[in-house]
Amino acid sequence: MDEDKKKRLEAAGFRVGSVAEFLDLTPEEEAKIENVIIRHGKPIGFCECKGKGKEKCRGNGWIKDGNGYQKCPFFEENNK
Repeated sequence: MDEDKKKRLEAAGFRVGSVAEFLDLTPEEEAKIENVIIRHGKPIGFCECKGKGKEKCRGNGWIKDGNGYQKCPFFEENNK
């Protein structure tokens, strides 16, 4: 959101902030939400690599090595 729109919303009486502020999340909870991997509209797990490219992972829970595709070592399945 650009600053002009933010100022207009605040002038109209709206509060502007992040989802973490709205939900009063801890930094750990916020980080976990940012690392959710969604496939076909459903959360399948969490990966610390999301957006960081560790071990050639592109944040989708899989890495490609010489043997094909393997689960990323940083991927944690959603057991719920």
